[in-house]
Amino acid sequence: MLKVLAVIGIVLASIILLFLIILNIFLFVPFRYKIGCSNKETLYGYFLLTFFLSFLRIRVYYKEKMGYASLRLFGIKIFDKEIPELIEMLENLSDKLSKKDKTETKESTNEGSEDAKQETIPDPDTEEFEITEEEIEEFLNEPDETDDMNALEKNISFLSSLKDFILNIKKKWYNFKEFINEKIKQWELTKKYIKFYWKVLNHPSFKPTILLFKDICIKAVKHVFPRKWRMHIEYGDEDPYLTGKVHGIICMARGYFNKEIDFTPVWDENRFLIDGYVGGRVQMFVFLAMAFKIFTNKHLRRMFFLIRKGGKIRGRK
Repeated sequence: MLKVLAVIGIVLASIILLFLIILNIFLFVPFRYKIGCSNKETLYGYFLLTFFLSFLRIRVYYKEKMGYASLRLFGIKIFDKEIPELIEMLENLSDKLSKKDKTETKESTNEGSEDAKQETIPDPDTEEFEITEEEIEEFLNEPDETDDMNALEKNISFLSSLKDFILNIKKKWYNFKEFINEKIKQWELTKKYIKFYWKVLNHPSFKPTILLFKDICIKAVKHVFPRKWRMHIEYGDEDPYLTGKVHGIICMARGYFNKEIDFTPVWDENRFLIDGYVGGRVQMFVFLAMAFKIFTNKHLRRMFFLIRKGGKIRGRK
C-alpha cells in the first residue's frame, strides 16, 4: 500500500513539476518576431514568429504574386496554406471600376438621348399649341359643381371641411407636444450623464488611474518596440524641397529611435526603394506583471466601484 502511494505521489509530483516547467518556459522565454520587406528587384515581404528554439514557428511570406502562411511545431509542418494573390484582387477591383465607368457612360448617353428627344418636343408657344377663342368660351361657360348644390349641401361640405381643418390642427398640436416631451426627457437624461461623468472626472482617483494607464502603455510600447534594426531607403522626388524635407525627418528619426537608418536621397528623380527588416521579442511575464499592477491598483478599484454604482444612470440594471 505504501509503495502504491509512493508511486502515485511521484507521478503527481512529476506532473506538477512538468506543468511548472512549461509555465515558466511560456512566461519567461521570449517570443521573437521579425518583419522584413523589399521592393528593389521584386516586391516581397515576410513576418516570422518563433518561440523556444523554433519549437513554434509561424511564417507569412509574399513574393512575386505568390504567398503562403505556415505553422510548424517541433519542426513538423502543421499547415502550409497559400494566400490569395494580391494581383488578382487588384484586377477584380479594376474590373469593378471599369464596369462602373461603363455604366456611367451608358447613363450619360441615355441622358443625352433624352435631351435630344426633349428638344424634338414642340414648344408650347408655337402655333400647334395656340388656344382658339371658341375653346376659351367653352372653358368659361362650363358649369361649376357648386352651382348644382343647394344651400344645405353647401353648408354640410363647409362644416366637414372645417371639422377636418380643426382635427388636423389638433393632431399637429398633439405631435408637437409629444416632440417637446421627448426632448425634455432626453435633456433630463443628458443632465444625469453630465452630473455622473463630472463626478467621475473630479474624483481624486481619476488622475492617478490615467497616469497608471499612461505608464503601462509606455512600458508596453517600449517592450514590444524592435531591438534589431536594418533599413536602407532610397527616396527621391522631382521637387528638391520635398526630398530635403523627408531627409530631415529621417535624420530626426535616427536620433529619436537611436536606430541606424541608411537613407540615400535622390535629387530630381521620382524613386522610392526600401530594403530591410526589424526584429524584437516579447515576454509574457511582462504583460502578466502589468495586468497584476492594474488589478491591484486601489485607485482603479475606486473608479470601478464609482462607475458601477452609477450604472443605473447609463441604463444598466
